[in-house]
Amino acid sequence: MDAWDDDFREPTEDERSARRVLAIAIAFSNARRPLTTPELHREYYPHMSDMTFRKTFLRDRERLASAGLLLQNGPTVDGFASWKVDETSSFVRENPLSAQDALVLDLMLLPLASDPSFPYSRDLRHALNKIDRSFDGSSCAAIPPEARKRNNSISRLEDCMTARHAARVQYTRADGQTTRRILAPYGFFFLNESTYMVAARLDGDEADVDTPHTYNLDRVSSVTELAKTTYRLPLDFDVRDYIKLPFQMGPARYTATFRMPNEDVVTEPVYDTDKAVSWALAKGARPLEPPSLVEAWVDALQGVAKGVDHEQA
Repeated sequence: MDAWDDDFREPTEDERSARRVLAIAIAFSNARRPLTTPELHREYYPHMSDMTFRKTFLRDRERLASAGLLLQNGPTVDGFASWKVDETSSFVRENPLSAQDALVLDLMLLPLASDPSFPYSRDLRHALNKIDRSFDGSSCAAIPPEARKRNNSISRLEDCMTARHAARVQYTRADGQTTRRILAPYGFFFLNESTYMVAARLDGDEADVDTPHTYNLDRVSSVTELAKTTYRLPLDFDVRDYIKLPFQMGPARYTATFRMPNEDVVTEPVYDTDKAVSWALAKGARPLEPPSLVEAWVDALQGVAKGVDHEQA
């Protein structure tokens, strides 16, 4: 047993229950259709018998209701009962705040949202950001449900971040080498069909410790929560500072210059030329430098033109 194993602790039954209820709340909040009883049993209560599942799900529905999320029976789907959110009772009707009201909320709640010892500071910052777009305190970006289904490391690492527990991860670098690292998860974002985590290393060289880096979670093969190793989120951290353009997810290979549709000229580092071309076409931007990027952009334009001519023929 090594030092890493000494830090590992199995979550308690209460912790498992709380995480399950939270996962169910997120699933129903994101669901676009009612969820059937077998789906819920299979996804969130896989090791329970039918009777234990029914009792536990009833108890979990009561917990959700106490938190303001009420579930009700939906239509029968393929012969099975289904469940959906009672939107009338669960969601508060929209009531826009004036700019002054939003500012008052910011001033009153900012100290609590910035307090790393407050367990719901991240959620409070996210809520303030929804209420007032000028509030710049969010530390997370939306991750599509389908991305979570593809990669179960996301939820595990989010649990670590919520609890401010370090995570021991097995990570495959871009050069193919697999390493083990102890990370402090700071935030997550979704870009170009991949989910990324911004995290600081708690092991390794002194110069590297506490310095945030971006990790592609598709390269994470295992996650272990280290409950005895805690950390604090920097007060000035904002994950949006680390979100790059699609062609920048990797070490910069060259610098490119683009003329935007409003005639502004911008310079950006480029890792992936094909994605830079796709981005320029989507944004209506014209590459000016380097010549290799301009040539790739012209070839892509010609390919689009040939496709249009073929469709019209």
